[in-house]
Amino acid sequence: MIRIIRQYHKSLSVISPTLAAKSAFELFRKVRIKELRDQEKPFYDEANDSELVFENEVIHSYEFGNPNHDIVVLLHGWDSNAGCMYKFVQPLLEKNKYVLSFNLPAHAFHEASKTNIYEAKETFKKFMSTLPEGRNISIISHSFGSGVVGYGLSELNLEVDDLVFLTTPDRINDIFVDYKNLIGLNDKAFHILCKKASEIIGEDLNELSIATKLKKADFKYLHLFHDKKDKILPYKNSTQIASDIENSTLHTLTKMGHYKMLWNDELVKSVMELID
Repeated sequence: MIRIIRQYHKSLSVISPTLAAKSAFELFRKVRIKELRDQEKPFYDEANDSELVFENEVIHSYEFGNPNHDIVVLLHGWDSNAGCMYKFVQPLLEKNKYVLSFNLPAHAFHEASKTNIYEAKETFKKFMSTLPEGRNISIISHSFGSGVVGYGLSELNLEVDDLVFLTTPDRINDIFVDYKNLIGLNDKAFHILCKKASEIIGEDLNELSIATKLKKADFKYLHLFHDKKDKILPYKNSTQIASDIENSTLHTLTKMGHYKMLWNDELVKSVMELID
């Protein structure tokens, strides 16, 4: 399939760079809706679920535990759903945490099938605005969700305690460069694609990095977990952020991969030690 997509966009880039950029942008926004895996289903069976209704959006949210306890927010990554964070729920409840989560736009049970980091960031901000005041807040996020957290917190007047990034993007332009090479866009079509993305985000794609956003966010400490040979998001993303953010630590992983880490007992145990 990817070979067909690459050949199509390579040819279209020559014929019409504008059409190629438009097609590539729509494909980039497309979320692959997957059936819930067996290990994710208990998350939805056990959670108290609700819909947070805003003027133009409904957020599917989930909660576990005592609402009077300190809060831990779980945020999933791209092409995933809140249920992928289920492994962290019971250990957090045992630490007397109020566990909250939600599904990003176009993921899981949403009717829409397309989104982008700007829309996801805005949804995150809306969700965080509903949290009770006067409570300690920590966030555990995976992959794309970590980028959403860093981006969103930079625009919120909100102090949080620990951030735990289970892999993360950094320079958004790097993601687009990898995408360009994957689907075969030429330079002219790629320039149009980046211009369109910059217009939607409201800032230059070349200047958008999670490390830069985190410098504007109010948090006490950042822990980064990343497998050295992660095939989805390069390890260098976390090394760069760790070098740029003073109050951070990089926990280097081996043989945990990108997705399997979420179900690894040792990783969950390490994260729980930090949440204390």
